[in-house]
Amino acid sequence: MKKKLLRMITAGALSAVMCLADVSAVFAGDQADQTITGGTQAQQVQSSSSESLQNEDGGGTSDAGSQDIALPSGAENVSSTSDSSEESTENSEPQTNSEDAGTVTEAVQASTDVENLVSAAAQIADFSSDQAAQISQQIEAVQSTMDSLSEEEQDILSGSREALDNAAAAVEAYQNPEQDQHSLVPDDGHQNSFRYLNGQPVTEALEDVSQEGDAIEAYADGESDSVVQGLKDGSISVSTAEGASLRKSGTEDTRDAQAILLGTGDVREGIDVSQWQGTIDWAAVKNAGVKFAILRCGYGENDSSQDDQKWEYNVAQCEKYGIPYGVYLYSYATDADGAASEANHVLRLIQGHTLTLPVYLDMEENGQRAKGSSTVVSIATTFCSAIRAAGYNAGIYSSTSWWNSVLSPIAYDTTFYHWVAQWNSSVTASAKYQMWQYADNGRISGISGNTVDLNRWYGDFPTPSAGNLPRTSDGTGVTYQTHVQNIGWESFNRSNGETSGTVGQSLRLEAIHIAITGNRNVGVTYQTHVQNIGWQNPVSSWETAGTTGKSLRMEAIKISLTGTDASKYDIYYRVHVQNIGWMGWAKNGEAAGTQGFSYRMEALQVVLVDKGAAAPSSEGAAVSEAFREKTTNVSYSTHVQNIGWQGNVTDGDTSGTTGRSLRLEAIKISSPVADIQYRTHIQNIGWQNGWTNEGNVSGTTGRSLRMEAIQIRLTGASASQYDIYYRVHVQNIGWTDWASNGASCGSAGYSYRMEAIQIVLVRKGSSAPGSTSRVFYQR
Repeated sequence: MKKKLLRMITAGALSAVMCLADVSAVFAGDQADQTITGGTQAQQVQSSSSESLQNEDGGGTSDAGSQDIALPSGAENVSSTSDSSEESTENSEPQTNSEDAGTVTEAVQASTDVENLVSAAAQIADFSSDQAAQISQQIEAVQSTMDSLSEEEQDILSGSREALDNAAAAVEAYQNPEQDQHSLVPDDGHQNSFRYLNGQPVTEALEDVSQEGDAIEAYADGESDSVVQGLKDGSISVSTAEGASLRKSGTEDTRDAQAILLGTGDVREGIDVSQWQGTIDWAAVKNAGVKFAILRCGYGENDSSQDDQKWEYNVAQCEKYGIPYGVYLYSYATDADGAASEANHVLRLIQGHTLTLPVYLDMEENGQRAKGSSTVVSIATTFCSAIRAAGYNAGIYSSTSWWNSVLSPIAYDTTFYHWVAQWNSSVTASAKYQMWQYADNGRISGISGNTVDLNRWYGDFPTPSAGNLPRTSDGTGVTYQTHVQNIGWESFNRSNGETSGTVGQSLRLEAIHIAITGNRNVGVTYQTHVQNIGWQNPVSSWETAGTTGKSLRMEAIKISLTGTDASKYDIYYRVHVQNIGWMGWAKNGEAAGTQGFSYRMEALQVVLVDKGAAAPSSEGAAVSEAFREKTTNVSYSTHVQNIGWQGNVTDGDTSGTTGRSLRLEAIKISSPVADIQYRTHIQNIGWQNGWTNEGNVSGTTGRSLRMEAIQIRLTGASASQYDIYYRVHVQNIGWTDWASNGASCGSAGYSYRMEAIQIVLVRKGSSAPGSTSRVFYQR
């Protein structure tokens, strides 16, 4: 046969495509020869440009940058190729076909060009827009060439033409991302990816093309119709000059160093299935030695029309025969909202089931990859966080090409499980993984008519999980993210009861984002009580509540639902607080946390449930109440050099600064239970004339004048009920002792600034908060 030689010639014209996509051997690879066996592989291209290329996975990566892509020789003037071809094969079998040799050469070249272009189209997201345009031009050129072939040749290459048309559709979809992606999904539910081109598995397309390439060579060599047909349908195998079959099977398993062996268990063989495997005889599957199964439950957002048609049957059968299982969902999400809906899709279907293996998000769509790494990682982590928050193990499935590029930021993060697809004898993904999909063409008893994906799980299975947190019946959920002292914004969004923040590390929460997922008719508002500020104004739907970059603790929070569907749900939340621990659950706008104690929030959990459903579990709560407030007797705020007005503090808390050499310039004091007056001693002014009533300003602003001393007194009936104590932090002195009831506190004649103040209101006759001996320094 001439195919090897002709491919070597064609490879010169196609070398750019081969280099860009590393696709000449995309789906070639040896499979383990065992009870679960891999079927026929796509024929490996034996060209000079491809012999050194190593198959990475279901799709290679692009390393060519802006390298130009040469048009396939079949799309150009073929005279030179035809000449060299005939010259190189003058001693081969004689031409007996009556067709012109140049035309026959075009047919052979076209079959080879199709194989490379189909492989490239499966990885179109690896290419730049300019390179994609060149591939599109190549496809059009080869389509034109195929249109010019004889009827016999077109009949032989009918499958190749269909594969090329699918490749053209894949490239067009990539070039026009503004189209509704779901409108591009064929009836079989598969869009374009490293596995599928418009519904047809790429491996099947490549194998069909390879077989038709053998057949068109046999036709060119004048073989009989029966030989041509046998090569076309794969019933006859091509042999090389050395007599070795080009279609290989059977190899030793090479365990990659990146695999994580869980516990002390052995490597276990398993499968993943969907409705495309038909009605499976699960008893036979178990008897064939399958140790686990990953079941597709559906694809896309939370719509029952996108449930896998065999999900209910497959999960019931696995549970009947005691086959450990996990699930996967084929993802079309292009943003975090879509990922959240896809998580709800899974959670709706697995409710009531006990899973041994994780829930995986199958990520392989070119439309997703084109969004870039940050978006892809956001989709993956949003989905996995929601699944884990519901009490299940969560993971991500993708090819080596994806793990080495768009998923690389989390390739070594073991927060979630990793499942790598690479149909070869080993894994080259730059990722830690617990499961490897090593073949897509297994044959196994109990699954008739279609091949099946083969997998290896490394070590012990996780503890089975049936979910442990309440959730809504329609899958609507809540997601949130906190900003933590010394950490910043947490890497992963949390959702539906998952803990955000830290416990046992004494780190304050400083800010938070919250959003509702899965239902656009319900929203959320929330407000936080912040150190030195008090209650902030409410914000909504992923806006920031709290502060960042100011080292201020959040002390309490209120969360409420909004929108036309708000009445369908209750939102519960609880916080972990310094010196207390987990507090009880608040709901629907109630306060959670503390006020008046200067305690930091350290962690929180938020759960959305159906209206009237039971509150989440109070397991681990230290107290039953959700909110603890210290009764405020007096509040005050100071105007500080270089800062301005600080937020109100209460009942002995410090207003101002210490250790920063900043002067107090003015003060406001008020009380809900007592009538207070005060006056201040000011640089260059002395004691201000008259007393200031509560809530008003004493001192100066905008004049850079320091407060040096203060007097505070009670009036009216409150003077007989309370004593008011106060002390100040003075330059070169530090804290004074406690003055009371109108006495001077601070200094005069030293030109020392007041830097901070504390004020306490106590019942008449109660003890002073501390020593009262030295309160005022004067000369």
